Amino acid sequence: MGFPPFTLKHHTAPYPGIDPSLPALSAAGKTILITGGGSGIGPRIAEAFAVAGSTQIALLGRTQSTLEKTKSTLESTHSGLKVLTFVADITDASAVNAAFQDTKATFGPIDIFISNAAFLPEAVPIKDTVVSDFAQGLTTNVVGNLVTTQAFLATAAPSNAVLIHVTTGAVHMPSMPNYSGYQTSKTAALKFFEAVQAETPDLRVMNVHPGYVATDMNAKSAKGGLGSDNSIPFDHIDLPGHFMVWAASPEGAFLKGKVIWSNWDVEELKQRKEELQGGEKLTMVLNGWPRND
Repeated sequence: MGFPPFTLKHHTAPYPGIDPSLPALSAAGKTILITGGGSGIGPRIAEAFAVAGSTQIALLGRTQSTLEKTKSTLESTHSGLKVLTFVADITDASAVNAAFQDTKATFGPIDIFISNAAFLPEAVPIKDTVVSDFAQGLTTNVVGNLVTTQAFLATAAPSNAVLIHVTTGAVHMPSMPNYSGYQTSKTAALKFFEAVQAETPDLRVMNVHPGYVATDMNAKSAKGGLGSDNSIPFDHIDLPGHFMVWAASPEGAFLKGKVIWSNWDVEELKQRKEELQGGEKLTMVLNGWPRND
């Protein structure tokens, strides 16, 4: 089983067009802040931006030990790189604001914000859903993104700032049994970020599906049935980070405001630039409305 393609090529691993060491994708001089920075794909996103030349990366997460491990690995691998770490839940406005302000005070305004932190409610039928667990999905995935976005807007670079929200392809797929909590909260988050784009047109906002990567969250997701039979092959864990470096670069600017997948081929996307730039393609709309006949 695979996912329907948007580009003819559907990538499952990094490839030359999104190599973060490409000069055209350089993040030199850029300040990067990543939530969920110590676990899952977070450390690999940070690694990709370090390869792209950023020497100023801030990581925010809930676990000190994983953040410090990521910091140590990155700084020992990349000469001149400085990594800040902040322990905070993204729903804690005071701690989040302090982290963003400290990052700005240390590095200068934030150029690229990767909103990666998320919560996956238990994948169970609606009749068995624990209300507090369902609500936690909404609190983290919607309210938490409000908190971090407000903090970013107050500390963002005055021009060419980029906000990438790590979404899921589940937001535009047919509803799946056992995943009401995750699909509901992540769909709401996507519409929130579309509102952010509408209100701040000078900011580049993008919703990026990271692919199907072997993480603790995906292992939890499999309990609801998705991928539990190994019918969906995993993507390489470096694919989303490399794709996000490309998306945040000038090459990806034409996809401002869009929902995009890390698996899609960037050369094909660039060939369709005029078709995709602006308009409703690759956004969340009601299929069939307005009538076009």
